[in-house]
Amino acid sequence: MRSDPTRRVFSSVLELIPNIWPTPLVRLANLSSNNYHVWAKLEYFNPFSHSIKDRPVWNMVVKAHEKCIECGKLYEATSGNVGIALASISNILGITFRAYIPKPTPRITEVLLKILGAEIIRTEYMTISPEMVEMVKREARRDGAINLNQFENDDNLEAHLKYTAPELDEQLVSIGRAPPRAIIAGIGTSGHISGLSFYFKKKYGDKVKIIGVIPAKGSSIPGIKRLEARPKWLTEAEIDEVVEVTREEAIESSILVARKEGLLIGLSSGAVLSAYARIKEKYGPGDYVLIFPDDVFKYIEYFDEYFSRKGDRKLFC
Repeated sequence: MRSDPTRRVFSSVLELIPNIWPTPLVRLANLSSNNYHVWAKLEYFNPFSHSIKDRPVWNMVVKAHEKCIECGKLYEATSGNVGIALASISNILGITFRAYIPKPTPRITEVLLKILGAEIIRTEYMTISPEMVEMVKREARRDGAINLNQFENDDNLEAHLKYTAPELDEQLVSIGRAPPRAIIAGIGTSGHISGLSFYFKKKYGDKVKIIGVIPAKGSSIPGIKRLEARPKWLTEAEIDEVVEVTREEAIESSILVARKEGLLIGLSSGAVLSAYARIKEKYGPGDYVLIFPDDVFKYIEYFDEYFSRKGDRKLFC
């Protein structure tokens, strides 16, 4: 069977990436005003985890699979989208996948991993710390399994340098909006924000501001981490400003997007919008690109808890 990516016809599921790209770039008309144009890069159009994590996972797994003779098992520390993407792609390639997850990982994530047939080890770690990463490395060595280690694997960064950043630039050029005033993105492993920074700063210099988003102290937001986690590539990337956002602000911004634009975005996406609202006056009119990493569906429990605190009946126990 012959594939035809231009008509979205593929001869295998694995061909979806990279042929399904580019993900949409859409102007949020109801959240734009005067000379402030807000553009959202909708990364939840990726097919496996419905998140931006499909990009580095695909790049890491395919490269690892090409390099080794026998790749039967794969172990990874994950709290969500990376695990879902790994489970999906492992199934396609016939690899057995084991996910090591932190204790607070949402139950919905665990259910999705079970649907995909992953083996799940819920650890006592409260977050993916360096200690947890080292533990998973040891387990992988003991069992002869691959450990991609998304936090240190340069194939993570490469996926964004090679695909995400030039893809976004081409989209902006095609509509006469390059360079944008700023690109706002969450900081997790630091792969996608660093890739965007390296590419856009090299091409456009200080014309483009790169704004990072992290959880406020004492708060946690799935998908992004505080700088104390020491993300690998961030030290070499040029980040103009880092904005701290509370989970409450992220939730309320996600609700705002849903009610103004009809898009159901996740918590890290909401955090990115919150950061935009905070910095836009400082940087002035222009085009602002917001990287929306994923959609709302894995985080329903957080929204349910939020609404229950506001007086609504709690639906998830």
